[in-house]
Amino acid sequence: MRKCLRILAWVVAGLLLVAGIAVFLFFRALHHVPEFYHEVVAGDPVKQKAASHEMHLRTVELASQAQVAGRWQQTFTAEQVNGWLAVGRSQKSDDISPEVRGLIPDTLIDPRVVIEPDGITLACRFDTGRAGQTVLWLKVDAYLTEGSEIALRIRKARAGAIPAPLDVVFKRLSEALAHAKCPARASQVDGDPVVLISLPPVGKHGELTIRLDTLRLSDGKIEVAGTTKRR
Repeated sequence: MRKCLRILAWVVAGLLLVAGIAVFLFFRALHHVPEFYHEVVAGDPVKQKAASHEMHLRTVELASQAQVAGRWQQTFTAEQVNGWLAVGRSQKSDDISPEVRGLIPDTLIDPRVVIEPDGITLACRFDTGRAGQTVLWLKVDAYLTEGSEIALRIRKARAGAIPAPLDVVFKRLSEALAHAKCPARASQVDGDPVVLISLPPVGKHGELTIRLDTLRLSDGKIEVAGTTKRR
C-alpha cells in the first residue's frame, strides 16, 4: 500500500513539475521581445520629433495634391512613420481628424513599424493584466488589387513568441478601421485574413475620384502614387 502511495506521489510530483515548466516556458515565450522591436522602439526623442514633423509635412502635402485633379506621388520612410507613432499621434492638429488619431487605441503601447520589400511588420506593447506586458506583432503583405484597393494580408501574428489566432487579430483590426470610419471590407486569400481598403471620393461635393496605382515597398521606405480625376 505504501509503495503504491509512493509511486502515486512521484507521478503527481512529476506532473506538477511538468506543469510548472510548461507555465514557465509559456510566460517566457509570452514576454519574449523580438530583436527588431528592441531596435525600433529605442530612439532619440529629438530625432523622433524631427521625423514626426517630416511625416506630418509629407502627409499634408500628399493630401493637398490628391484633392486636385492630376498625378501625385509621395514616399514615406519607416523612421518618419515611427517618429509620428512615438510623438506626433498624441499631438493635436487640425490636419488630422480625431478618428485617425483614434485608429490606434491607447491600450497599444509604443507602436512601431518595420518596412521591408516583402512586407510590413507592425508591433506594439500590450498590457495583458496579471500576465504583464507582451509584444504583439503582425507580419503583413501590403499590395494593390486590380480594383485599386489597398490589400493588407495578415501572414503571421504573435504575442511575444506565441502564435496569436489570426481570426481574433482580424476582428480587432476590422473594428479599428470601422472606428476610424475607413471604408474597408473583409476577405481571405488561401486562409489568410485580408483587409481591403478603398479610397473615398474627394472634393467639396465628392466630384473627384482617387486611383492609387503604385504601392511599392523597399528597405525602410514605402512609395505611393496615383491620379485624381473628375467623375
